[in-house]
Amino acid sequence: MKLVMPINEKRKRMSNTKMNKDIVPENFTIGLVIVDMIPVLLFGGSGFILGLLAGNVLISIGAIICFLSGFLKVWWKFIVVSKKRNVWFLFMQMRIVMPIGFLILVIGIIIASVTGNMGNVLRECLLFPQVILFAFGFIGMGLMGYFAKNLDSTDVKSNWIEQITNSLSQLFIFIGLLMLIMDL
Repeated sequence: MKLVMPINEKRKRMSNTKMNKDIVPENFTIGLVIVDMIPVLLFGGSGFILGLLAGNVLISIGAIICFLSGFLKVWWKFIVVSKKRNVWFLFMQMRIVMPIGFLILVIGIIIASVTGNMGNVLRECLLFPQVILFAFGFIGMGLMGYFAKNLDSTDVKSNWIEQITNSLSQLFIFIGLLMLIMDL
């Protein structure tokens, strides 16, 4: 019985601190904004490389949409830091726009796989050391999903954990793709 109580209290406390339109996060800094931009830029570069490697415009379009959504989220953080305002649509757009971008990107990857353009790319992804880089990148992305569900998005420490994890994950994927473009 004692083990159930703290977990329920934690969930109640977490649900009360999730971001909403009335909250203006405190203690966000320009440093956090800059670090938040790193994975956005790395993802944009990765999307560009993947679009080139696969020769598929849908991959590029999906990556651009995701990049723009990430940029708008960084812009939201910049406004929070500089103006102490929560421009709610800039925060919320990521929950709508980012999945649309990923869906288009995945459709592009599927089409490129069916038409044969992704065969060499996928084979190269499974070679050493690229496979290690991609594995670390995707483990980090899995952690990001866990963080989105379990960390308090209004807490500056949680944001630092998310952005460092995201930056490292995107860096691993970007380096892996750079290695692919050099090999193909």
